[in-house]
Amino acid sequence: MSARPPGLFRPTVDADVVAMVCTAGHVDHGKTSLVKLLTGCATDRLREEQERGMTIELGFAPCFLGGEVCIGIVDVPGHERLIKNMVAGVSGIDMALMVVAADDGVMPQTIEHLAILALLGVRRGIIALTKIDLVAPARIDAARAEIERAFADGFLAGAPIYPVSSVSGEGLDAFYAGLVAAVQARTRERRPGVFRMPVERSFAREGFGTVVTGIPVTGAVRIGDALELQPGGRAGRVRGIQCFLRPAEGGGAGQCLALNIPELARPAPERGQVLCVPGHLAAHTIFHLALEATPDLEPPLRHGEPVKFYAGTSEANGKLYLLEERALPARGRALASIVLAAPVAAAGGDRFLLRRPSPAATVAGGEILCVTAGAERPRTRELVPVLRRRAECAAAARPGPETCIDRCIELHLELAAPHGLPAEELARALLLTPAEIRAGVARLASQGRVVELAGRHVIAAAAWERATAALRQRLDELRAASGRLDLPEAELRGDMGWPSSLFDAAADRLEEEGQLRRRRGAILFGRPGEGLAPADRALLERVLELYRSTGFGSPRPDEVPGLLGAAPVDVDRILRYLLAEELLYRLSPNVVLSAEALREAERKVVQIIEQAGVLDSAEFKHHIGSSRKYALAILDWLDARGVTVRRDNLRTLAVNHRQRLLES
Repeated sequence: MSARPPGLFRPTVDADVVAMVCTAGHVDHGKTSLVKLLTGCATDRLREEQERGMTIELGFAPCFLGGEVCIGIVDVPGHERLIKNMVAGVSGIDMALMVVAADDGVMPQTIEHLAILALLGVRRGIIALTKIDLVAPARIDAARAEIERAFADGFLAGAPIYPVSSVSGEGLDAFYAGLVAAVQARTRERRPGVFRMPVERSFAREGFGTVVTGIPVTGAVRIGDALELQPGGRAGRVRGIQCFLRPAEGGGAGQCLALNIPELARPAPERGQVLCVPGHLAAHTIFHLALEATPDLEPPLRHGEPVKFYAGTSEANGKLYLLEERALPARGRALASIVLAAPVAAAGGDRFLLRRPSPAATVAGGEILCVTAGAERPRTRELVPVLRRRAECAAAARPGPETCIDRCIELHLELAAPHGLPAEELARALLLTPAEIRAGVARLASQGRVVELAGRHVIAAAAWERATAALRQRLDELRAASGRLDLPEAELRGDMGWPSSLFDAAADRLEEEGQLRRRRGAILFGRPGEGLAPADRALLERVLELYRSTGFGSPRPDEVPGLLGAAPVDVDRILRYLLAEELLYRLSPNVVLSAEALREAERKVVQIIEQAGVLDSAEFKHHIGSSRKYALAILDWLDARGVTVRRDNLRTLAVNHRQRLLES
């Protein structure tokens, strides 16, 4: 036996925490004693625990692995009534340390804990065969064989078994070496996402205020970051961080953290709540699940059965609704929805457990596929195809973080955002960081799988092609039905229900193709003059010449039909076209000028003010040789455009006025 605990944390070493390992196993099989022997840490922190020799709350211990590497060990309770605390500890765990006492062997809770670990997504581990000082060598061999048989079908099949005594220290060195080897052999992968930490507990520390502890499931946090508590929505800033009882500037997924957030003092955060980046996570009561029943489930789960739902550190009563069957037998898999009595802050991709309240037993678990906001369950026939598609992706081989991000983006665009959405909304919906979204969109765009439109609107490539085809068809239909040369842009938008960024991008694409032009809220068909009948073209030239020739004495629009001997409906159509083409400008209901006349007026105004410093509004009519009506209409239009600034009856030039001139 080593002179001191081999995993004793060295306070002088700035160690990198590379994994979180949780203990599991039957009550009184020696989990806490083994952790103390290994690390020197007593994880029983409550007086009740110490008096009863049984872990009730979660305990945390750092374990040094040599060099500058350590792991965190979560000592979870084994008592049947305290399973919910075990679930809390397993959230964000990389490996399991299954503990079986040599004198008792495999017990019902041992098997239940193994099932819980599997349902919560733990896939690696080692086994400690404890209390070997209490039994003969033959019993050790028998217990080893018993473990191998009991674990043959689970994720611990073939896992190394290390006999060890927490009393004498026998076998400790071999066990420690095996633990180091297992940690070194694992592939370090972190689930992508913004910072999320289920609250394990909170307490007040004198001089600091509220401290919240837990193991983050995703993301990273630094001092100064704002965090939000869900359910509830209260927010505060992180004033201090401890990682494994040591001060730190930051921390992240898979580390045991204590965060000092004074603003969350009253009421104090409670187990079941989650700390998250503000605006990303919400609490819901309806979750849709990929469900897997335990091997010993009896009787089968029934449609509409009351259950207890566990996710992260939360526990809630609810009703389970099987979507494709009326009952689920042992080892069965199914799609299901659960409606909870109280909201829970969880998200798609999170693991969960279900337990029967009486007799209390773990009956199923799996992965949350998605959530529904509000209090009404979606229709089953509409929900099932969506969940099947999500379950297919979830059941695929476990990808690396980049592939996971890319799949999440594509799946969300396909199932929840067929018209796409802004990148920042995509980040919030998927609980990913802006950097992760940017990188994922860039990868997918380079492969032609998504398109990022102007304004960072992200849409699936196939959906983008469908959108532009739909807008092209709508444009053709309106052009054929209206017989007009233009139409209001709002009419083209119609009731398509598209976000503005998608419509604008699709309209811009059609404009590049020469199928339309956008002019100040109007849509013009085709290229300039394209599609005009000979009679329309002739009338257009007559109207345009009339306004060009009359300059600052142009006719009112209602006078034009009489002056040209044309039908009012035809003149109105041509006027709208010329205004949209910006060959004419309407300054007021009765004042329309040609573009040439308006540019001349602009030049005169600028020249006068540059020479005199100001322009008297009453005098401007003399400069253009027209009436007060035209002079004021021109000056008001220039004010509105930001060329001039009015002060009583005087005009001065606005800052950067030349950027707003027509001639620019």
